[in-house]
This record gives sequence, structure tokens and C-alpha cells, in this order.
Amino acid sequence: MTREFHWIVRLGCLVGCLAVVSSCRQEPQAGEVTLGIAALQTHAQYVQAVNAGTETRSDEIAPEYWTEEINRLDPIKVYLHRNNVVVVRKESPGRQEGKYIGIIISSYRPQSGVDGFTLTEIGDGVYDFVRKIEG
Repeated sequence: MTREFHWIVRLGCLVGCLAVVSSCRQEPQAGEVTLGIAALQTHAQYVQAVNAGTETRSDEIAPEYWTEEINRLDPIKVYLHRNNVVVVRKESPGRQEGKYIGIIISSYRPQSGVDGFTLTEIGDGVYDFVRKIEG
């Protein structure tokens, strides 16, 4: 067998393994709300209140607009960062930790190193984050 044939066989095995692994990804069950959907709903409820004049525009989203799924994260606060939703679970001077949730209406794709965020993707546009805040 030629060397090229061995590489083709290895590549075929790799592609096959990747196909099997990607097919194992769990899809949300009917009626299950993902964090991405929950963050979008939280954002939408907040924007509706601002547009109705019952809420003043701010980056921080008040608890009355948080969905059940966001509330389950036990946030200290929730705010917008470039139209994505940040759920702060721990805070100390100069530091925040929690979940950063990219939402479909945001054109900004989250990146580590921007605005003090260090992000670790955990799936479907949801990240664990640490943010250093200079102030």
C-alpha cells in the first residue's frame, strides 16, 4: 500500500469519528428553553418595557424581566454587553464571574480579551466568563 493510501484511510477514519461525535450532540427537548432562548426572551421583555415607557434605558436589566431559566442561575445582576446578555453570578472589587450568553440579534461574536472578558465556551453561544474591571 502506498503512503497516500494510508493518509486517505486515516483521514476517512477521522471524518467518520467526527460525524459520530457530532451526531451525539443533545438537542433541546420539546418545550425545553435553552439559555440562548431565555436570554433573548429576557432581552425582548426588557426592550418592550423601554419602548412602552415603563422602563428607563440602561445596560442593566432589572430582575422583573429575567426569565425563569436566567433566574435559576442565581444572578447578582444581568446586563447587556454589545447586545449579548451577561449573567453575573459572583462579584468582587474589579472582578465578575458568570455566564455570557450570545443572542441571535447581536452582530457581535464574543471574544476573550475584549472589554476585560475571558471566555470559555460551554456550547451553543453560552460561555463561562471572568471579567476584570478596571476602575
